[in-house]
Amino acid sequence: MIPCKAPFWADSGHGQTLWSHFLKSPELTHFGNKFEVDLPDGDRLFCYHLPGISDTVVSIYHGLSGDVTSDYMQRTARVCQQLGHSVVLVNHRGAGAGAAYARNPYHSGRADDMSCVLKKLRELFPGKKQVAVGFSMSGNILLCLLGGFRGEEKPDGAIAVNAPIDLLQGSQLLKTGFNRLYDLRFVLRLRKNVEEKYRQGLIPKRYDIPAWSTIWDMDQIYTAPAAGFKDRFDYYQNCSAIHYVPKIQTPTYVLTAQDDPFVSVESYMKASFSKSTVLHVEARGGHMGYLAKQKTPLGSVRWLDYYLHEALLALKQVL
Repeated sequence: MIPCKAPFWADSGHGQTLWSHFLKSPELTHFGNKFEVDLPDGDRLFCYHLPGISDTVVSIYHGLSGDVTSDYMQRTARVCQQLGHSVVLVNHRGAGAGAAYARNPYHSGRADDMSCVLKKLRELFPGKKQVAVGFSMSGNILLCLLGGFRGEEKPDGAIAVNAPIDLLQGSQLLKTGFNRLYDLRFVLRLRKNVEEKYRQGLIPKRYDIPAWSTIWDMDQIYTAPAAGFKDRFDYYQNCSAIHYVPKIQTPTYVLTAQDDPFVSVESYMKASFSKSTVLHVEARGGHMGYLAKQKTPLGSVRWLDYYLHEALLALKQVL
């Protein structure tokens, strides 16, 4: 696999992260057939299926405050389609089309929700191999599931990208320096989501989340109590994938970057990944950026798409 050599205009973690977000890329012409996944507590997830011709179904899960329309979700779906795989794009609780159908929050430990999706996919596509791809927060969820935290149904293969495997460290990094801009964006979207839940009568109380709150604050005020944790420290301790990656037995590819602004590579270096896991660390990439100086074999400067393409091909060889 060729390395991600950054262009001069994106030769930093922030440059990679921001330019990747602002640069336009091809979008899906349609999202396929919508279907729902009912959860045990009465909430439901809204998913979209794009059929393929291979024996593999790839389910794709978005990061914090995203949904199935996020650019990295659409690009990954296109990569899967190029390989002939069927694609399932998954909205977490209350995200995208599911905004009015979730009383409870999604968070970094919702491995049981992901397990429910995979169980549904086993029923819908019997005999098909199941590969899950998780970005950022969903990468952490996926690694938690693979390591035995909540949920019984696991994929046959997995790919996790820039997962915040140490939630305490990640939330603290987000509230420092330039990272505060990312933090504000996350909180703005999440505050709006919580307020909308209250207005629609999905939750009985209004949470007082100040406008300048951080994720660190929000996890204490809303996420932890609403999800049944004692406090944010209980949430971070239980839902950080770093505790579960030694137990992974599923063939898994994990990608991160040394310059990710708020997912410290140090947590990856001290994690005891199992032998079933292939960890790839790039010097440049930021948070889900990975913009390359020259075009990859796929014909674009989106090195992340190239990595996913190669990881999916590698999984095909072992599944």
